[in-house]
Amino acid sequence: MRKQGIWKAGLATLVAVFLASCSGNLGDNGNPVVLAGVVASDGTLAGMTLELTSARITQNGEPTDRGLKPGMVVEVQGQAQGTRVRVEAADIKIELTGPIEAIDLETATLTVLGTPVRVDALTRIEEENGTTLALADLKVGDFVEISGVREADGTVLAGYIERKSGDESYVEAKGFACALDTTAQTFALWSSADCTEVGADTGILVDYASAQVEGTPAEGVPVEVEGKLETGTLRASEVEFGYSHDYPGESVEIELYGPLTNLDETQMTFELVGYTVDYANARVEGVLVEGAYVEVEGTPDASDPTLVHAYEVEVKYPSGSGEHVPTHEAKGPIEAIDPDARTLTVAGMDFYADDHTIVKEDDPDRPIAFADLAVGDWVEVKYDATAQNADGAYYAVKIEREGYEDRSGEGYAHELEGYVQNLDRENRTFEVGGVLVTVNDATRYEDDRSDRDLAADEFWSLVQEGDRVEVKGTYQEGSLLAYEIELKDPHDD
Repeated sequence: MRKQGIWKAGLATLVAVFLASCSGNLGDNGNPVVLAGVVASDGTLAGMTLELTSARITQNGEPTDRGLKPGMVVEVQGQAQGTRVRVEAADIKIELTGPIEAIDLETATLTVLGTPVRVDALTRIEEENGTTLALADLKVGDFVEISGVREADGTVLAGYIERKSGDESYVEAKGFACALDTTAQTFALWSSADCTEVGADTGILVDYASAQVEGTPAEGVPVEVEGKLETGTLRASEVEFGYSHDYPGESVEIELYGPLTNLDETQMTFELVGYTVDYANARVEGVLVEGAYVEVEGTPDASDPTLVHAYEVEVKYPSGSGEHVPTHEAKGPIEAIDPDARTLTVAGMDFYADDHTIVKEDDPDRPIAFADLAVGDWVEVKYDATAQNADGAYYAVKIEREGYEDRSGEGYAHELEGYVQNLDRENRTFEVGGVLVTVNDATRYEDDRSDRDLAADEFWSLVQEGDRVEVKGTYQEGSLLAYEIELKDPHDD
């Protein structure tokens, strides 16, 4: 059977409620529109600028004071005027909140509440305070919140991952209710509505005896659960079974953006952020492939608001995953570039790109050609540290050109992340990716593993060959003078 995104029916509810209100004041100041998808790096959604001044923002339907961040999957209703939308309501979609149970850097996956989560080149990973992280910064036991898209096999493709600070106790999960026991008031949480599918059982038993329950318990229905996790049992405080969606039969423009799944070239359909998109009569720009990020404009079906009849589909980025997975990042101005060979140097490290590398601009969010890059451009490079060419350059999974960042007041202009090599404790130097790192009396040291500052002597007694570090500093004549060095989790072969 075809498996739908877990919040698809919830989107239908949003569309139905919004359409029912279109006969009122919504149409007085603009054209009613529903947007759904991944927030772009410049804060736009489906190519539209969001005006959030008077917006009511919720998270999984509950009021929140947080804002929308790039990478988050959201659904928005409002009034469109040109390329701007005055947002009336925006809902942030969180698929999972809980501790990381496993991480596999080679496949760029992690497991949260028994659910596999996939990271690709376009995934945003941050601390709660907004500090950017790489996948390798995360560790088992970290409490994370994940916004993403549910794929056909139940895996969540993460658009945004936020590592929480402090002691978190409440978890949140979406899935399907299987092995339902209405007498004991328990069910198994599965990642598929097919309760016989091998591998779909997350291993989580939900006890909802003391929970506030919405909807009607039924085998195989989608569920959203909040509560406390106790050795494999989720003691629920809130459970919502299924969704309802009455459709009033009116029409509204729908614009979607995100990674497509379940591409069916025969039926000319695909799944996108909870909708089924029919592109049979659409103008398609670019090549549709599984996982490609696309923008869709269309209208809902007359009887099923979760079926969108597209009139325009534009491929923004190729699939953000593939043979190579992003494990590390480097930031700084481009120091050298060869457009023909598609190689560049950033923070003293050499990188190479190919047709599968995502090359984009941060603001405005748009794809650019490798030839558009130039020496001096400030870029963030996500690279595969396990893949090097014959010249020793690392494979660039994504290159994102950002606005120039004047960091002279902070004492550094480059960021470098990697593993300690050629450690020289006596002279207090080491190499990262072939770059010599030096220090002076002003260098600051941190240990992310114990979340504390270190004195210089303590750092140089702790650091080991193979330790992973993040270095911020200024690149000068073949070496990086460090303003700050942070010890990350040790490299695990």
